[in-house]
Amino acid sequence: MSDHDRPQHEPAEFDSEIHVKGILAALVGLALLVALSFAAMWTFSKVLKAQSISKDPAPLPVAEANQPRPRPRAALQADPTADMLKFAKEEEAALTSYAWVDRANGVAQIPVDRALDLLAERGLPVPPPLPAAAVPAPSVPGTAAGPK
Repeated sequence: MSDHDRPQHEPAEFDSEIHVKGILAALVGLALLVALSFAAMWTFSKVLKAQSISKDPAPLPVAEANQPRPRPRAALQADPTADMLKFAKEEEAALTSYAWVDRANGVAQIPVDRALDLLAERGLPVPPPLPAAAVPAPSVPGTAAGPK
């Protein structure tokens, strides 16, 4: 039966010019070739890197000395509140107690309140007068300083 004698509603049988199985086989083969090439190159690069590292000379002492050192750990307080309370007690004790500073010369530490009371009773000490040679002569305006 020829193509002209065949009814229109029946599909025509024809030989496909595209071989799908052949194309898929070629693509799978190409993917395998790419995967094998990648694995071979990766292995080759690892081998070359290992050989290169084994041939490297030992590092110089200067290079080792210039390596960054780890930073020292910070000396943080374990209990800052307790440390501050201890410091405040020590300061309070120093401000409110009697103690010798220089016993040979009679210098003592007294509480601040007592020192203020003594200062109010006795007043500020008067400094000793300066020697006459240390006092500069007053200059009179309008006169020239120095010999004529």
